[in-house]
Amino acid sequence: MSTALPIDFASIFELAPIGMCVSQNRRIAACNQALATMFGYRQDELIGQSFLMLYPSSDEFERTGARIVPIINAIGSYSDERIMKRANQDLFWCHVTGRSLHPEDVHAAGIWTFDDLSAKRQVSQELSTREREIAALLAD
Repeated sequence: MSTALPIDFASIFELAPIGMCVSQNRRIAACNQALATMFGYRQDELIGQSFLMLYPSSDEFERTGARIVPIINAIGSYSDERIMKRANQDLFWCHVTGRSLHPEDVHAAGIWTFDDLSAKRQVSQELSTREREIAALLAD
């Protein structure tokens, strides 16, 4: 009979094959290497930064933040496909899923996963901010 090995949650988070992060007030409190690589940053460049830097525009950042709250309040989690922005300014489709760690204050702290969809879905660089928002809503 084999002995169960201890579970190293820090290693699981760091080595997960999908981008993961912990948020605090819409800032990145911790992230794994997969997330940093997906967005073209080093992990230390992301820690403490607002998620705004990963969005194509501040309007999209604000609208998404507002859209998240009632959905998490209603069902406990949030998921969508949206256009995000890499460090080199390239735009790409990303599937984002998250859950608040404090249901009474959705943005206080959360756990989020990011899956790069660019191999399956290309972004038309000519889309306006509003067209990107509508495309993301249609993807939902």
